[in-house]
Amino acid sequence: MSDIEKMPSLRISPNVYGRTSVGNRVNYLINPKGEGSDMGVPESVVLTRWRQRKFPNYTFSGEKLSSTLWRAIANTCRGNAEEFCSLSIEQLKQLKEKKAASKDAIGHLKLPAVSTLNALICICGPERIQVLIDKHNAKDHEGKSGVPDLFLYAKNTVTGVHAIARFVEVKKPDEPISIEQKSEIALLNSMGLHARVMRLVEK
Repeated sequence: MSDIEKMPSLRISPNVYGRTSVGNRVNYLINPKGEGSDMGVPESVVLTRWRQRKFPNYTFSGEKLSSTLWRAIANTCRGNAEEFCSLSIEQLKQLKEKKAASKDAIGHLKLPAVSTLNALICICGPERIQVLIDKHNAKDHEGKSGVPDLFLYAKNTVTGVHAIARFVEVKKPDEPISIEQKSEIALLNSMGLHARVMRLVEK
């Protein structure tokens, strides 16, 4: 197991049961003990288990990220992270509605949910978002991505502060990690953002 598969802790089980192939996708039982019948792709398994975490005064949330996340954000703010991070929740809602209704909307530059956008702003801040925007919109990065599969976060229900966040690339047992994924995880960690690979363990 490599270092990027160990930290930071997610406090959820990597164990999966009931592997089933559906087309070119693999599904597993969501339950970490192999109970029940709810199935999901690897990303859904990790996301659901994170959302089910229990800790006093915290709610756990998250979303699957598009491979074009930082390009989509740049598209909304002319590449200016300060402008993006200054948006209120209401303005983010209006932005999403306007983009969805626009005939000129670029389909593959899809934004995540407003709650996820707000969490990204709170956790990352303008300086780090600018670094990510610049990287993913650079000429030498065309046709590449590396954006982790999931953004997982927790919010303090008393203070309203986003206190925990993880960028997670989910991998099946023998699935390789690409150069772009390793580079992205290294960049996120170098900026103090917690990123890792979560490798599932088939039982």
